Amino acid sequence: MNYKERIAALNTFKTAITEGDTTDSVSGVSTDVSGWEGNADSKFDDYVLTIKADCADISAKKASFLSEVDGRISQIQAMFDLDVALNSWRLGMVYDSKDSANNKALVYDSISQADLDSSVRDYLLGMVY
Repeated sequence: MNYKERIAALNTFKTAITEGDTTDSVSGVSTDVSGWEGNADSKFDDYVLTIKADCADISAKKASFLSEVDGRISQIQAMFDLDVALNSWRLGMVYDSKDSANNKALVYDSISQADLDSSVRDYLLGMVY
């Protein structure tokens, strides 16, 4: 996978996780039940508190994980940007100052044959003018 394919795959993965319903919608649930009789209300309170804690924990873990995915996407984008910056000099090379069409072809060949990530190569080739 090249840089852009990895970024696209991580974005697809992130979207799938984001669309999953793990929102903390029980944090505002009350344990008060009008007319409750007996001694089971403390067990109900404990149950609701456990569910609230679990939901908050799951939501926090999801947010943390998505943040890590964003960080990885940023790292890959930075590697792409660095490779482009380190190889953009190839665009300005003059191999044949007398024939611009031939020079363009030689620049194109130089980039095509360089040991580059394919997404960087495609980007640079798209900039050959």
